[in-house]
Amino acid sequence: MKKIKRPVEKKKRTRAGAKSLTRDRAWLRRAEHRPPEILAAARLLLEQRGYAAVSMVQIARRAGVSEATVYKYFKNKQDLVNQVLHEWATPFTEYLRREITLRTDLRAKLTLVGIRYLRSLEQTPQLHQVVFQELRWSDYYGSSLHKLNQEFARILLDAIQDAIDHGEAMEGTNPLTVRDMLFGGLEHIALRTIFAGRPMDIETEATTLVDHLLSGIAPRAAAPLHNEDVFLLMERLQKALASLQRSAILATDS
Repeated sequence: MKKIKRPVEKKKRTRAGAKSLTRDRAWLRRAEHRPPEILAAARLLLEQRGYAAVSMVQIARRAGVSEATVYKYFKNKQDLVNQVLHEWATPFTEYLRREITLRTDLRAKLTLVGIRYLRSLEQTPQLHQVVFQELRWSDYYGSSLHKLNQEFARILLDAIQDAIDHGEAMEGTNPLTVRDMLFGGLEHIALRTIFAGRPMDIETEATTLVDHLLSGIAPRAAAPLHNEDVFLLMERLQKALASLQRSAILATDS
């Protein structure tokens, strides 16, 4: 009697189906991981080469996918770099928002912003250069990165407005002007130090900038004397005059 092979054939089909299902699941997992892998590859290349020297083909090769796959998830290079920078800047903004609440006065808050900003520049100078020098895109405004930058600026603007409301800053102070002065100063510090390959003391640079911003550079006039101060000064002068008169009398008698 011949052996019946049907169960074996059924088992083979089951194994084949299992293998096919495993491949399908692996493909799905791979598809889910593609955007993060593409973003990581793009960030690495941006940090190494800058924006202009990086192409979508190079990003695709670094990520191990085809160029068509990159365009499946990102509409163009600008969109891809926007998302890279958004992911890079988000933790910085969130951390600053939490940390600034621990500072009680405007000087401390502005100094904190300056230190954190310069430290970020020092750690990832190439990405900052992309923002400073190459981020001139028509589709930047309204993008996720633009909205994140607005959130970051709002942290500073709120701190300045709070100082005005509580009498810590002069009434009539324009928060936007203060913001521009601080960020403009920080960028110029970076240009003459970090981007020029020169050493920098971050705490000193940030503190000095904030001191000049809040105190100005004009010489300070002498503080006006109050009535109590005038009376004390007159009393001291009278005592000094009496002492001189006694000394003169003693000198005459001798």
